[in-house]
Amino acid sequence: MFKIIFISVFALCSSVFSSDDPLFSFSIFSDNTGDGKDRKEFVRMTEWIKSKSENFVIGMGDHVKKGTPNKFIDFLASDDWWHKNFYPSIADNDNEFYGKDQADWGAGKALFGLTDIKSRINVKFSDSGADYYTVLTEKGINVHFISLHYPDKPDDDSLSFRKSSREFMMKTLKSIEKKDSDIIVIGAHSRLGYWLDVLNAEETGLVEQKADLVLSATTHVFNIYSGNGSKGPLVINTGSITRPRLWSSPGFVSVRVFDEPLRMDVSYIDCSKEKPSRPLMFSRVIKYINGKNTVY
Repeated sequence: MFKIIFISVFALCSSVFSSDDPLFSFSIFSDNTGDGKDRKEFVRMTEWIKSKSENFVIGMGDHVKKGTPNKFIDFLASDDWWHKNFYPSIADNDNEFYGKDQADWGAGKALFGLTDIKSRINVKFSDSGADYYTVLTEKGINVHFISLHYPDKPDDDSLSFRKSSREFMMKTLKSIEKKDSDIIVIGAHSRLGYWLDVLNAEETGLVEQKADLVLSATTHVFNIYSGNGSKGPLVINTGSITRPRLWSSPGFVSVRVFDEPLRMDVSYIDCSKEKPSRPLMFSRVIKYINGKNTVY
C-alpha cells in the first residue's frame, strides 16, 4: 500500500536549474479556471515553456469555468503549438461550463474540442469519451499518459471516480509491456487532492508496480506525497498556475527527462515573480525510473 508523506512548498526563491541538458522536457499545470493571457502568471508559464522548447503539456483539469471571461479558450484558439501539443484532463469546472453543473459527469469532454486531440493517431479514448490513453515518444523514450475523469463532484467517490474509468486504467496498464525506455504517467483531478486511497487492492498493486508518476489536482496546493528514498510512483499534486491556496505559489510542474540512468527531474516552478524559478524548499524531486525518489 502507499504511504502518504506530506511535504509542503513555501514561496521562497532560489536559482533555477543546473545547466545539464535533458533528453526532452514537458510541463504539467492545472486549475487555471478559465484564466489565460489575462493573467501574468499564465503568460510567464507559456513563455517558460516556449523558451525551454518543451515537447508537450499535460493539463490536470479545471481549465475553464462558468461565469469567467475564459481567456484560456481564446488562447488555445490562437496558439497553434498548444492546439497540437496540449493533453488536457477534464474535471468538475469543465463539466459545469459545458454541462448542467459540476456533477454533470463527463460533460467537460467538450473541452477536448479546443484542441485536435480527437484526430491524433496516438490517442485512444474510453467508451465514455471522458478518459484517454496516449503514448508520446521522444528521443527513444515512450511517455505513456493515462488521463482519468475524476471530478470533485458528486461528493461520492463511487459516482465521481466511476468504475468504468478505473477499469479503463487497469486494462490500459495491463496492455503496456513496460521496458526500460517506458515512463508511465497517470492523472486524475480527484475529489480531495489525492486519489490512490480510493483504489481497491488489485488496482493499487498494479499502479504501484507500473506507474512512475501519479498526478492529482483540485486543492490548488502543490504537494509531493512520495517520501525521500521511497520506491513506487512519484505522487504529486500539481497546484494551480493562477489561483493558489494556503502556502502554495502560483505555478506549474516542469519535468526534465534524462538518461543513464533514465530519470525525471520534477520541479514546481513559481510564477509569482517576473522571472519564474523553483521555490527553495521541497519543490524538486528526482524520480529514477523503476527506482527510488530523491526529494530536494
